[in-house]
Amino acid sequence: MKFRNLAIVAAALLPFTVFAVEPNIQPGEWELNSVTTFPGTPMPEQRESSRECVTADDIARGLAFEVDVEGCEITDQEIREDGMTYSMSCRGEEGFDMTMDAEMHFLGDRTEGTMDAHMLTPMGPMQMQMRLEGHRVGDC
Repeated sequence: MKFRNLAIVAAALLPFTVFAVEPNIQPGEWELNSVTTFPGTPMPEQRESSRECVTADDIARGLAFEVDVEGCEITDQEIREDGMTYSMSCRGEEGFDMTMDAEMHFLGDRTEGTMDAHMLTPMGPMQMQMRLEGHRVGDC
């Protein structure tokens, strides 16, 4: 699961097989952290942290960004050396729909980004925001 927590919790990151330009991410073991909030609700902030090994081959083949979120479709995406942006639309069971916009910055040995999601739930509209950070901690 390469950088998937950054994208999935952000639901991010994306399936690619060939890059026109290789992202500025150093291979190695990465610590990934996310903080999720639900503005306008009493829900507490949620924090997640994980460690993952990202190889040069993962980055070159696009596997560092692989995301497979059931019921979701990537509606817009752009990968650059210094980052990526993407939008996703999800249609779930029981009246749950979500649109999400995310932006990540690739800074060699660290990455940071944001995600903003708008959901239609059986309880009404809801917003989710996420701050994402990762840094390389060493070799795998």
